[in-house]
Amino acid sequence: MLGTSYFDLAQAIYRATSFDDVVDLLVAKLPGLIGTDEAVVMGTSPISGVCSISDHGRISKILREQIDTVNRLAASHPIQSRVNFDDPGDLGFAMSDHLSPEEYRNSAFAREVFGEHAMADVMFGLLVASVRRKAYLNCYFLGAGITVQARERFDAILLTVRGVLDRLEAHNVERVVRQRIFGASAPLAIFFLNQSSEVCPLNHAAVTFAESRWAPDEAVRSLTPDQISQVDKVLDAAWINPVTADWRDVTLDLGAGPTLVHALPKLSGEVIMMFPTSGHEPAGEEAVTILTRRQREIMDWIAEGKTSAEAAIILGISPRTVEKHLEAVFQRLGVENRIAAMRRYLDLKRGL
Repeated sequence: MLGTSYFDLAQAIYRATSFDDVVDLLVAKLPGLIGTDEAVVMGTSPISGVCSISDHGRISKILREQIDTVNRLAASHPIQSRVNFDDPGDLGFAMSDHLSPEEYRNSAFAREVFGEHAMADVMFGLLVASVRRKAYLNCYFLGAGITVQARERFDAILLTVRGVLDRLEAHNVERVVRQRIFGASAPLAIFFLNQSSEVCPLNHAAVTFAESRWAPDEAVRSLTPDQISQVDKVLDAAWINPVTADWRDVTLDLGAGPTLVHALPKLSGEVIMMFPTSGHEPAGEEAVTILTRRQREIMDWIAEGKTSAEAAIILGISPRTVEKHLEAVFQRLGVENRIAAMRRYLDLKRGL
């Protein structure tokens, strides 16, 4: 049974309005709920390693003081060869599931980081799983023997927290994007950088920019490895905590020479990009210009019942190019298939 204490904590977490609120609840309430000596929330970055540790308790104090040692020895921790920490599964796991307390205490990691304060067992859970940030919930046990009830409560809280953090991240993205758009003194060209390192236009100003600067059948602009590295390095500093990011400026050439681009990373791995441009926002029938000329040509033929292959022959391009444009159309119209895209496209043409 999860018990009343679990539901009280779950309800408090559900009402939390920030990542820090969630952390405070976990480190204060979880030890009593599952019998752990200390709960620690640790944030990690693919570039800088462990980058944040919750500011509570003796173990967290040791970890903060030894953060350089933690990052230096993390790869040699004996559990790293037995668990994929990037994808450990939906539920939590205990270190004792994979190695003995003696093996852990005798490891270089435990000796150099904790010394005589090394715990007998640790439970781990992945709170945030993202390309750009991860966060783990670590519960340290002085004595061996984690109970079945402790595991059940840990897993239940873990799943609750994940849902709340997803909501908090989405709320933050909506808030800062809205502030940027409403606070702009000129129209903004809005793009997003997907996980394939492709820059895709999202609004009328961005499509107009792409049509004037990109090749006719360039549905997206692929970043070079150097550009990707530059963006990743700048955005690594954008995170206030593992679920909350703010804008960072990065200079990129998206077809018009070096341009200062406002960039906001998301946990999905995508990046929202904006920069001021001249022009005006479309209204009514003009809203269909959120698509490029080529994409409108393709959608006109799709609306006539043509297949991708038939549209490709008519337009003198390859079927793969047609499909790539259709992928961009789905993104810009917010749909998932060509039937929905056709309906939305026709509505836009009618000014609906």
